[in-house]
Amino acid sequence: MTGLRLETFPIGVSAGTASVLGLRKIRLMEEPTTAHFLFGEDCVNQCAFCAQARGSKASPDHLSRVTWPRFSWETLKGPMESAITRGVFKRVCVQTVECSDSQGPAFEFLEEIRKMSSEVFISVAVAPVSVSRVKLFFDKGATNVGLPIDAASPEVYERVKGGSFERAWTVVEEAAKTWPGRVSTHLIVGLGETEEDAVKFLLRARSAGITVGLFAFTPVRGTAMEKAPPPDVGHYRRVQLAAYFLKRGGDAGKIELRDGRIVGIVLDREDLKAEVLSGRPFETSGCLYCNRPYYNERPGQVMMNYPRTLTEEEAARALRESGLF
Repeated sequence: MTGLRLETFPIGVSAGTASVLGLRKIRLMEEPTTAHFLFGEDCVNQCAFCAQARGSKASPDHLSRVTWPRFSWETLKGPMESAITRGVFKRVCVQTVECSDSQGPAFEFLEEIRKMSSEVFISVAVAPVSVSRVKLFFDKGATNVGLPIDAASPEVYERVKGGSFERAWTVVEEAAKTWPGRVSTHLIVGLGETEEDAVKFLLRARSAGITVGLFAFTPVRGTAMEKAPPPDVGHYRRVQLAAYFLKRGGDAGKIELRDGRIVGIVLDREDLKAEVLSGRPFETSGCLYCNRPYYNERPGQVMMNYPRTLTEEEAARALRESGLF
């Protein structure tokens, strides 16, 4: 399919986005505030957790536990323009698969969305290959570019993704210097890292001005990690608390670690304490306006990332799950 242009390229649309656009009839527990699109399939990389990885036997219409039915640009253009004009979506997110034919159509898509609105936020998620490639996406209209590192430590990175952890960080950090405040990365919790590994990752990102989107590992049938368990909820809650604490300017020295685990966080600011008690750390984190409902869990399961403000009962439960409060 090399050389395909946007008008002939099958665009993956997350099930929630397709429902909001009127392209699929799906009952949504929570509506997405971001429109999510997927460009490409059959990735050249071999990330053990990913349905799109080379060698994966998972459905090509999956990413995490979300299905991504394919549509033509002709089908999408009208509903998208209407949704953006009406303010239905606050952000458009373009996820690109590392394959030979995804980049060109993705560039065209960015240009078309930017024609619809000069103000809508547009994010792109692309592997941290080079700073020069990041520039291309910014030149085509992206507001932010996400460069997923995913793994919290070199050991986990090598085992789960392959390649160089430090090389990936170098690209992300250099991009963050070049475009301050416009670069993000992802951290998937539950790949075998310690909580101390996660805190070090979060601190490194904060020092470079890089936004971190937290994800809970989700086993997907057909992937190399299909039989691996998702993270313990307490483990994930503690990392969420540390991530929020650091994002809000908390002193890293106030995070108490013992044998690789977070055993305490000192909340010595009243504003921060109130936010934590309200459950803010357990809401979806990452790019502005992204709530990605049920990306890591099914309805009825433990909600790892809440796509909305928590109720008092939910906040109290999440704090108990952390084992810290």
